[in-house]
Amino acid sequence: MLIIDRIEEGKAVCETEDGGHITLDHFPEGAREGDVLVPDESGGYRIDSEETERRRALAVRLSAHIRGRRR
Repeated sequence: MLIIDRIEEGKAVCETEDGGHITLDHFPEGAREGDVLVPDESGGYRIDSEETERRRALAVRLSAHIRGRRR
């Protein structure tokens, strides 16, 4: 599993499960920062939409919780 950290100069810089980073020259069309990528049958990667949305929802909840504690 990889998570797109950022896209720069047409390449996706991804965080690996162990906290490292790799660069993908070829990544799924429509991929954006924060998307979770998993290997596909062709040897490339596909977007795991369910895991991406789960992580985004968690980030929103955590952000709201942090903002609420600062008041």
